[in-house]
Parts: sequence; structure tokens; C-alpha cells
Amino acid sequence: MVKARSDIKVGDIVISLAGHDAGQMFVVTVEVNEQFVLIANGKSRPLENPKLKRKRHLRVVGETSTLDSTNASLVKRLKKFTK
Repeated sequence: MVKARSDIKVGDIVISLAGHDAGQMFVVTVEVNEQFVLIANGKSRPLENPKLKRKRHLRVVGETSTLDSTNASLVKRLKKFTK
């Protein structure tokens, strides 16, 4: 399931396509505007310090219905998705 980059929404599981974090999985935490979102993975990018990323540098690989409230639950969700 590959969605158009404009369809990226809060809670989506994404893979970074560009930058030093290319290939890593993240969860979208906030949609800033049409071009940018904030992403976190609970480890290198905790919820308290999300990364600002252009939507065109992300690919959606999964959806979640809710946003995790802690870093530990975010890490657990990403691990579960990769299995």
C-alpha cells in the first residue's frame, strides 16, 4: 500500500527516503502544513523532540488509528509493524 504523499496523516507509519535517517521507520505525530510533518520513532527521535520532514521525503507503509502517548509504546508499535 503506497499512498500519495499528500495523503500522509497523523498516525501513519512512514519510511524516510532521504537524509541521514533514510530507511528508518517513523510515525507521523503532527501535520505542520501541506509540505511538512513532524515524525518520531521513540528512540533517536522521541515524541518530545520530533523531526521536521518534508512529505515528499517519506513513504507511507502502514496506518495506525491512534497516536501513541509514550516513547515506549511508539517503539513497541514500530517493532510490531516490522515483524
